[in-house]
Amino acid sequence: MKEIPAADKTLATIGAILWSIQVAPQIWKSHRDKSTEGLSPILMFVWGMATIFQGSYLVSQRSSIPLQIQPQCFGFLCVISWAQCLRYGSKWSLKRVFLAMALFYAFFVGFQVGSVYALWAGQRAGRYWPGEMYGWITSALLIIGLLPEYYEIWKHKEVVGISLLFMAVDIAGGVFSGVSLFFREEFDKVAFVQYFLVVLLDGVIIVLAWILNPIAKRRRARQAELEKGAADAEAAGIDAADEPARPDGSEASTVAEEDDDAKVAKSKPLDDGYSRTPTLATSQDVNEKP
Repeated sequence: MKEIPAADKTLATIGAILWSIQVAPQIWKSHRDKSTEGLSPILMFVWGMATIFQGSYLVSQRSSIPLQIQPQCFGFLCVISWAQCLRYGSKWSLKRVFLAMALFYAFFVGFQVGSVYALWAGQRAGRYWPGEMYGWITSALLIIGLLPEYYEIWKHKEVVGISLLFMAVDIAGGVFSGVSLFFREEFDKVAFVQYFLVVLLDGVIIVLAWILNPIAKRRRARQAELEKGAADAEAAGIDAADEPARPDGSEASTVAEEDDDAKVAKSKPLDDGYSRTPTLATSQDVNEKP
């Protein structure tokens, strides 16, 4: 395709802006809910690591300024979201969370600066494969990072915890950034694979949300009805057991009447004709006989 620098710069800028702020909806959702259940902390940690290699690669390739800035912003926000997972999910103290963030950012900056100068030195020596390796490592980490999120979806049987707006912005950023590559003099296959995989895997999560979430909602509604029915049946059983005796032929009064009849029967003398013990005549009856 013919090189069009203006189109490349415009599309790349739009994509970079979207990818710079894409994690913001996720951070807001986690802060609002005070929960990261359903959001894999491995996703955010691995994506933060991926931006180290991605940033080093794009800077070493002297890509457009927006594309060079984008991984830095993206990685910064990924680490914040990862820290929220540590705080809300793992219940880390604030001091421990800030220490983990500081260590990650220190490694982030130091590794990337050292990598850029090392990659430039390799280019001057005619060795370009290390830069390409960084690009492929980025692609691998982006894929690996999403796999634990698919496990969370499988475990919950629905998409929870992750912001669908975050996924939508991520997809849009990948589309604009990927299209911008077609307006360069030399097409960057490594970068295109990265953008394509992001669009594909994020899109699958949105499709799963459309399919699984309504099913999970109906399942919870049925479960609530069953629990309500069981509670009503249990309450009805307790009420029947505690119901007092009624004189209108109810079961409780019948039992009482049966008990009274039994008492009367016990108090009556046994009929001599049916008694098992022979009846002895009194002395008066003997004297009266002829």
